[in-house]
Parts: sequence; C-alpha cells; structure tokens
Amino acid sequence: MNKLAILAFTLLVFFSSMLWYLANGSLNEYLKSQVELQGHYYSGQTTTLNLAEFSPQTGIATFDQLNLTNLNNYQAQHVLVIDKAQVELSQNQNSQLLLTISKVSINKLTLNLEQKPNEETNIEKLTQRIRLKLANDYPQLYPEISAKLYAENNPELSADKYAASHPQSGPMVEHTKQKKKRDKPQQKIIISAINIKTIELNTIENGVTNSIEKHNVNISTIGNKEGFEKNQIGGEFLLRLLNLVE
Repeated sequence: MNKLAILAFTLLVFFSSMLWYLANGSLNEYLKSQVELQGHYYSGQTTTLNLAEFSPQTGIATFDQLNLTNLNNYQAQHVLVIDKAQVELSQNQNSQLLLTISKVSINKLTLNLEQKPNEETNIEKLTQRIRLKLANDYPQLYPEISAKLYAENNPELSADKYAASHPQSGPMVEHTKQKKKRDKPQQKIIISAINIKTIELNTIENGVTNSIEKHNVNISTIGNKEGFEKNQIGGEFLLRLLNLVE
C-alpha cells in the first residue's frame, strides 16, 4: 500500500465518527465547521473561517482568514487573526487512533492586546476562560485549576483537611481523576511543530496603539507522545497562540 493510500485510510478512520456528515457534506466543510465550533466553544467568542481545503494528493490542509472576535467593550474587532495557515499531515501514521500532524505553518498571526485601567487585558481574560473550559473537560491535565473548581462547587469540603488526612493523594481530589468513558477509545491528534512566519502584536492602551513584529517564531509539540483528543486540540492550540503575548 503506497503512502497516499495509507494517508487516505488514516483520514477515513480518523473521521469515522462523522461518516454521516461526510456522506452528506464534504471533508472541507467539516474541517471549517470544526475550527469555528471549537474556537467558539473554548473562547466563548464568535470564530469565523473563510475557507478550509484539504488536498489528498499532498496531505496538506489550507485554512484562509481565521478571525476570533474580541470581547465586548474593547476597541479592536478581533483579538486574533490568522491570514493563512497550512497543516501538513505526517506520511508516517502509525495508529488508527492517533493522527500525527508534522507541521502547522502560519503566514501571519495578528494579536490585539488591550489594557484598561485596573483590569486584566482582553487576552488574559480569554486565556483564563479557555483554561477553565479545558480544566472542566479534561481535569487530569489541569489539576490545579480542577481542584479550585471542585472546591468552589463543593464548599462544604476542605481541600487542606483532605490533603492532610490523605497525604498519598497530594493536593488533588477526585475531580482531577480522568473521567471514565464507556464508549470506544477517543481518536487523538499530535501537532509536532508550529512555525509562524510573522507575528504582529498590537498593544492598545488609552486609545493609543503600539505595534511590534516578530518573525520566524516556533512553538513546540502539542499533544506530547499520546496526543490530545480531537475535540480538545482546538482549545490547546488557541491557548498556545494567545500565550505568545507573554
């Protein structure tokens, strides 16, 4: 079986949970909808993508004009803009349940950072929102945040007393344990590398905008060796991009 056939088979398996959709729509429409849905789910903000197009001949998916709407009462229309990105699938797919992306190449990433007096920035607010969402869905990966959420939802319990009487458990409580799943194993994604050709950071304070550019910025692996679930990858990816302002 040649590499193209292996790649096509891997994609078919990876999107097996969406066979009905694929039969009635298209892979490109599915990719576009997933970017928009995951962007909105994790950030709470409207996310739009003009175009998603996958080429089975090259194993590359192209995404054009991704926009993440800014929070209310801030100056810029969008907090994050990507003009063009390419996602290159690895030719060596070793597991039906693990899709390896060898590289994500972003042409230009624009981040609009806004500071108001005595407030967190718009990006700080968004990153906190995304982390909370990830911690709620995947508590085992965000134990500190998950413990705080658990304590807030269970005020009658004392985390300190629990840790003192159960030293073997450390500071965590049952909320941080991985949720048991009765359905089939979840398909996962690893992004081996991310390269951003140009980052434009616009800092807006008191109505004044200062802009700087960074070039050839690299982000390391997302997903480590085991990968992140396909419904998780959007939040993790968005978090990495927003954290570039730090």
